[in-house]
Amino acid sequence: MYSTSTAVTNNNESNGSYMPAGINENVFLKSVEAKKSPNGHDFLEITFENSEGKTATMTEWKNEKSMWVKTDEDLQRRDNLQFGRIMQVINCYLPNVEGEFNTFKEMIDWVQATLSPMVATKKALRLKVVYDKNNYTQVSKNGIFVEPMDKAETEIKKFSRDSFERQVVADVEKSTDPLASATNADSTQASGSDDLPF
Repeated sequence: MYSTSTAVTNNNESNGSYMPAGINENVFLKSVEAKKSPNGHDFLEITFENSEGKTATMTEWKNEKSMWVKTDEDLQRRDNLQFGRIMQVINCYLPNVEGEFNTFKEMIDWVQATLSPMVATKKALRLKVVYDKNNYTQVSKNGIFVEPMDKAETEIKKFSRDSFERQVVADVEKSTDPLASATNADSTQASGSDDLPF
C-alpha cells in the first residue's frame, strides 16, 4: 500500500566504500598483495584508502601474447608500461630503488616485499581514480596517476581516455508478448526456404 503519510524522502547520498573518480588527495597505501586467481594466474593487487575509509584498487596481471600483442617486442613494450605504472607507486616511497626480474611472479613478489613495509608510514599521496567501461572505479592506467602530497605542483592530469563521469546507459526493455518472439530479429529459427536441409 502507498500512502502520503508514510512516504519517505532520503536526501543522503550513498557512495559505498569506493573512492570517487577524480584526483583524490590525502590517500594512503592500504595493502600490497601478490595473489593467485582461482584459475591459477598470478596477479598483483595494490589497494589505496582515503581518510574516510574508501578504497581504490590497482590490479596488474601477467601480460601474454594475444590478438593485440603478437610479437615479443609488443609483449616487452606492455611489460615495460606495466612495470612503469608499478614503479610510480614505489617511487613515491623509494625514489632510487632498482630491480630486474626474469618472471612476472618474481617481480610481483619483490613489489610486495618492497611496498608492504611502506603501508605503516601512512605517507599521504595524490591519486587519480577513473571509471572503467563497466562503470566501476579503478586507479587510472594513463600517464602519471600517483604522486606524494608534498609535491608542490601536481603532474597528474586528466587524459581524454580518463572517465571521471559515470556513463549513463539506458535499460533495455524486453517484450513479454509470446507472439512477438516469432517475428523477433534475435530468433535463431530459420523461416521459409532457409530451413531446407539442402
